[in-house]
Amino acid sequence: MSVVSLYCKPSPLRDWLTCYKGRIDDSEPFVESYVPIVRALLGRFIVEHGRAMAALSDGLDGVVVVPSTDRPGPHPLEEIIRSLELDIPVLPILRRGHGDLGFRKPSRYGYEATGTGHTGRRLVVVDDVYTTGARINSAAYALTQAGCTVGAAVVVARRVNPGYSEAAQEFWNGQREKTFDWTTSPVVSEGNQE
Repeated sequence: MSVVSLYCKPSPLRDWLTCYKGRIDDSEPFVESYVPIVRALLGRFIVEHGRAMAALSDGLDGVVVVPSTDRPGPHPLEEIIRSLELDIPVLPILRRGHGDLGFRKPSRYGYEATGTGHTGRRLVVVDDVYTTGARINSAAYALTQAGCTVGAAVVVARRVNPGYSEAAQEFWNGQREKTFDWTTSPVVSEGNQE
């Protein structure tokens, strides 16, 4: 999995990734000016790492965005990715399943592939935020059950909660000491850094 950046709450990156689509309950409204910021973050990452991801995956046939847990589709990230005019299509082949997804609670039935003819497709799965991995792992499971190969996963940001544990605080402090560089992405160690 590739991570463009890390954030904790509160932060501008957290606000951009929440309000570029807004919350359904309007507790954090849509902010149109944040859409180009998210587009620029993802676009720059693809410029820097797209060829390497495709090579490591033995080529890619499409991009699949992880559907929102409770927002009707399409996911706003799909339109952003389409606007990047990539050489591979955005494939809206996942939908929310009947499984119960939650914080640290992946589900084999959280998502399901739609349609047929997916066997052998090599895909990159994209999401805007990774907190515990429940959603992106559940999405990857559904795609592999449909016969796809998930060759890569990309998230715009990994949420870190430094107050969760001493290890999380140490991880956050270590990452903050590093100078951001587009040619590398943050190193996320094994285990949760909540």
